[in-house]
Amino acid sequence: MHGKRHLVRGVAAVTLVLSSLVAPAAAAPARHDAVPVKVDPRYQMPGYSFRSRDDLAVDAVAALAIVMRQDNVDDPMYLGLRRLVSDEIAERMSLDADRMHRAWSRAPRDHQIAGLAAISQIGVRYVEGKEDPYVQMDCSGLQWYAWRTAGLDMPRQAVSQQDRHMRIEREDAVFGDIVGEGTHVHLYLGVSLAMIHAPFNGKKVKLKMMSEAQASRSVWADPSLIALYRL
Repeated sequence: MHGKRHLVRGVAAVTLVLSSLVAPAAAAPARHDAVPVKVDPRYQMPGYSFRSRDDLAVDAVAALAIVMRQDNVDDPMYLGLRRLVSDEIAERMSLDADRMHRAWSRAPRDHQIAGLAAISQIGVRYVEGKEDPYVQMDCSGLQWYAWRTAGLDMPRQAVSQQDRHMRIEREDAVFGDIVGEGTHVHLYLGVSLAMIHAPFNGKKVKLKMMSEAQASRSVWADPSLIALYRL
């Protein structure tokens, strides 16, 4: 599995231009006797902070760089990178990887982009009222960023992101849809009750398995319906 990840990342690094946000092909073997050196931020190479982030977020950015440049969601390079992301999520959440891959494949392109954009923010700190990608954001800021990346004029407030015009039945939800409980919103990962969200109290964007009780009292919404109702 790890060899496959390094191979796909290696090819992506050759074919993609991510400005300074390039996913490394493979990390050099760690020297156990090496003394960690703290580098002054003023002298760090471009992209240093990004490349030190969670591999899941880095892989999501690599997949986004391909799918946002074309309409073909069946591009082999994109599918390979997207599969790295979905497989890693499935492993972390003890879910079936093939089932998650199929669920993501059924989602429309805009939903795939929104979902990957949200995943790219894993590890970003929660700060109320913020929507600064890779820096700080709150729960509705995460949804705002994810769906704006997909090209949608997403409202900024959590209540508007669950507007009645966008409501859908739970069984119709796909990867990228919004699941809201009160003023807290999550992005659905397409399988079981797997979500990604920005939790309160200064925590960081992370994966979450929602409880059945919470899901039953939540609102399920398809943001792409905004285009039909022009909220």
